[in-house]
Amino acid sequence: MKILIGNQNKNDEQLTQAIITARDGDIIELLPGTYFSSTDPFICTIRRNITFIGKTNNKNDVKLFCSFTIGEQNIVIFKNLTISYTANEDNTLSAYDGARIYGNNIAINRQTADDWDTIYGKDAYFSFKDSQILTGRKVKAIGLSLENSQLFSDNTAIQLLLEKHSKAYLKDSFVYHKLELRQTSSLDFHNLSIDSTGSPTKNDLAVKGYSRMNGQDLIFINESPAIRILKSKFKVDNFQPMPNEIHFKFDDVSKIEADGKLPFNEGPSDAKK
Repeated sequence: MKILIGNQNKNDEQLTQAIITARDGDIIELLPGTYFSSTDPFICTIRRNITFIGKTNNKNDVKLFCSFTIGEQNIVIFKNLTISYTANEDNTLSAYDGARIYGNNIAINRQTADDWDTIYGKDAYFSFKDSQILTGRKVKAIGLSLENSQLFSDNTAIQLLLEKHSKAYLKDSFVYHKLELRQTSSLDFHNLSIDSTGSPTKNDLAVKGYSRMNGQDLIFINESPAIRILKSKFKVDNFQPMPNEIHFKFDDVSKIEADGKLPFNEGPSDAKK
């Protein structure tokens, strides 16, 4: 069933009721406007398969001040909208227990004082296309934190991506601040840019703990990028800048190919960095 929200005076109450009473397969359509407020965001757990769609192609036309928790193998689709959370001690979006999240032309942000992740997933699946995962003004907070989860990203920007025991495929995507793989994670990519110029991090890219990274067209915006590799596999072709301009540090256990060659090692990788 399709439910249109935004054509009444009490839009927040209407949207709250639609979420609470939704049945599997319901589509909640949102007319341009702001739903809930930055001073009183809506916090909810979704227990059904629901689609949220903004009624214009501009994701900034529909703004939701919300925090969503999704679990129990539910499927939730977001399209043509912006979600932002402005209170502390909650993720903007969290997904657990087989939940599947699909985002198309969306922005998910977290404008708070603390460093909670914007999106946290455990045993979940995420797919984002033409989207943005943001952390407000914070540069050390994690935009997307994955644990035992999977990610597909197409033409999407993520502020700090962290994987643990997770798998990801990134296509034509952008990671700001830092990208890190830990604890047997894997990343396959095509045309990936990493921009750490606005972050104080020592490493643009870290691959640790028996993880694996494989792909082509890896672009660093930082003029002097640093890659740290520990007990992992790294095979990448086509760099910008060239591999000899990148600061590689890795251990003797790791297997590394940069444009088909072993790059110069500036020293043992430090697991604590």
